[in-house]
Amino acid sequence: MKATIGALLLLCQLINGNVARQQQANMNRNSLMSQGQPPNYQHPNFNPDSREEFRVRQQMSLDVQKYLNLSVNPCEDFFEYACGRWPSFHQRELQRQSNLTTAQQLVESHIVDQLQQLFSKPLTEQRHGYSSASTLSVRKVRDFYESCRSVPGNAKERRRFLMKVLSDNGGLRNVPNSNWQPNRPWLQTLAELRRNYGLDILIGMEVDLNLQQMRGNSIYFGEPKLTIIPAEHCNVRVTRGANIKDQVYEEIQLQVAANLRDWLALSESESERMAGDVVSFEFELCKHMGAHHFQTMGQNPITPSNYAVRARTGQDRLKRQRGGLSLTELTLENGNKLDFKMYVELVLEGPYNGVVFQSSQDYIKHLVLTTRSKNPYTIISYIMYVALQELNQPPEDHPTLRLRQCVQVVQRLFPEVVGHIYQQEVQRDDAKSDLEQIFSDLVKAFDQQLRVEWMDENDRRAARTKLSQYRIIFPDYQSLDLAELHFQKEHDYWRKLETSLRYRAREKLNRLRGNDFGQDADGVVEGFEVRAALVARQNAVLVGWGLLQMPFYSYFYPKALKYALLGQRLASALIRAFDNEGWNHYPQSTSPWNELTMSGYRNVSECQRVQYSNYLYDQPDEFRNITRLREIMTESSGLNVAFNAYLAWLEQQQKLLYRETLPELDFTNTQLFFIYFAQTRCWARSVAVDQEDQDEEQVSLDQMPLVKHTPERWDINGPLADSEEFGREFNCALGTPMNNGDKCLLY
Repeated sequence: MKATIGALLLLCQLINGNVARQQQANMNRNSLMSQGQPPNYQHPNFNPDSREEFRVRQQMSLDVQKYLNLSVNPCEDFFEYACGRWPSFHQRELQRQSNLTTAQQLVESHIVDQLQQLFSKPLTEQRHGYSSASTLSVRKVRDFYESCRSVPGNAKERRRFLMKVLSDNGGLRNVPNSNWQPNRPWLQTLAELRRNYGLDILIGMEVDLNLQQMRGNSIYFGEPKLTIIPAEHCNVRVTRGANIKDQVYEEIQLQVAANLRDWLALSESESERMAGDVVSFEFELCKHMGAHHFQTMGQNPITPSNYAVRARTGQDRLKRQRGGLSLTELTLENGNKLDFKMYVELVLEGPYNGVVFQSSQDYIKHLVLTTRSKNPYTIISYIMYVALQELNQPPEDHPTLRLRQCVQVVQRLFPEVVGHIYQQEVQRDDAKSDLEQIFSDLVKAFDQQLRVEWMDENDRRAARTKLSQYRIIFPDYQSLDLAELHFQKEHDYWRKLETSLRYRAREKLNRLRGNDFGQDADGVVEGFEVRAALVARQNAVLVGWGLLQMPFYSYFYPKALKYALLGQRLASALIRAFDNEGWNHYPQSTSPWNELTMSGYRNVSECQRVQYSNYLYDQPDEFRNITRLREIMTESSGLNVAFNAYLAWLEQQQKLLYRETLPELDFTNTQLFFIYFAQTRCWARSVAVDQEDQDEEQVSLDQMPLVKHTPERWDINGPLADSEEFGREFNCALGTPMNNGDKCLLY
């Protein structure tokens, strides 16, 4: 009896402590209301530290206000409420984009403008602390940029470049003067295009850490990065019910034929025949692409058979381990129908004695069978078309568009150098300190949220230990050196482009000779990028300085806005280390989840999958994209962690938080948190301006409300509807669209 009373007293103390902390946070979150003042009240003792702070806060207030559509009920559709007027302020961008325009794209576009200005300034006028090696690298990249800026916009030189690529790689039978070599194996052409230009065609080939030995690098074969058909129309699921004569594929064939006439001056009949052959060939390959993104239809995700109980190794790693073979063994395994040893040694121009892995064994087997059943000339035609498609970069005629294009080409070819240039120019100690403080609060908040019911206590202790090791890092360019890249004064843009492509391809292959244990394919973020990514091998979240730029970020923004953007982005990246895939992908640092934890995780992920499937399709079994599922799970949990971190920060503040609201806005600081989260994800699609078309579209939306249920809209409404705090802040009744009865949160 005494033990029971003692336990009850302890429980009461814990509840009272939590209530007291929540009351303190509530008092701070509504501090401006406590004196009977509206949220937009400007306290007479509030004095901005500088004119810049005053200007920034005023401008942010105007920006937040102008995008809001206050005629919409926020509990019905928060996307329309927060972003309803966003398209009307971005008409020029909408006209320039062919389909979707997002707030993220606008910030990235602003960074392109910044880089353009940096490239136009003399190097001596830029803020930098370059080493001698990096200075030389920067000069080479600026030299390439200048050649791009000044290249003539006529098609003659571009065609000459494409014809040179064609003739250097065996030519085509139906293209005069292309050096057609009828006895040349298509595998040789494929290997030389990989070696000379880094083109990932037909056979995906990555260099990454050897996950069997956990040291050194190995080759991983899988699906190619370059295709003609877009990924949304080229995967195992879409092609299951598709036909090559469907409109989308017919339109692709027409575009391919038009390109062949433009690039190679083929006749109409010849271009149409060749286009039909290459698109049909790829359509067949698409039937076995993207399988790793999808779960098999009809499976019950609750059963252990769907998830490896041996979670230490994870799905991707298990597939790779099964493919640990020599090149000769891999060739034999595929019936000697495709000589992998010949391919790799042609790429490397020498022997390779290490083991190789298969990240997509099903695709590799299907590729082997498909290439055996096709005419070799069709395969050669396909390879050359994809190569020319990737290398064809017609210069823009308009001067402004040309400059932007050249910046983007340089970003793609020399991301490390451009990242270094940008980081040296924009990095600031106050912003870095801001970010580190926010991340520290996130780690503390996440530590509290590891008390989820689905995780076993032993796994929770391991997770807390692992979490304590994580930190923030920025791109490191200390080893930047383009000493092996050589441009000649007489080289024009096209020759320099070819030289640059060959250099990049060679550098990637050189990784086979090293041990890039610290590198993560998903965790490579350059200084100019507007994102953060997990780098699990370093127990870190890597942040690009683009994320710390206006209008997304300013040092003078209220903390509510900083946690809504930076906090949510950082938390989402961090949580990837603590889901099933992240926890089990790096076995050297974690022990496997036990079955109790795995069972709980399966239930949570199934809840989220069904919720998203019902949202998009009104069918619980339709959605099966596990890559997208991981994304929406981490995004929703990231928002939850970020908001709790913000509340914890509020709890520590001992004075009224006048800087936590914005002038002339009737919102509390916590409401601003959710509004800003939404507005950094605003988007719009290009629509017909014809009034009749608009009327028809509105009728369609009224008759079929699910038409409005898009992945982009979910990225705002989905995480918010799963947030209990959001429903509380905007007084949304339980069961309204923005306050789900069933909350599906990983953390």
